[in-house]
Amino acid sequence: LMDTYAHTQDKPRLELTEKIEADFYSQNVGSKPGSAPEKQNLPDASQITPEVMLTVVRQMNPEQRREFTRLLFA
Repeated sequence: LMDTYAHTQDKPRLELTEKIEADFYSQNVGSKPGSAPEKQNLPDASQITPEVMLTVVRQMNPEQRREFTRLLFA
């Protein structure tokens, strides 16, 4: 039984692995190793409210929403 249906559980894992690989290799390689990463303009954790999260989710495209939902309930 596991030999027959094991691929159904492997597919999401393999897709996520490929996405992570693609994201990793598409990063800017111009920065020097060991240098501090650029500080992004991110909000303070105290500023992230459920309303803000809902706004962000509403602005996502369908693929991003699927990935977010999958990771949220994993």
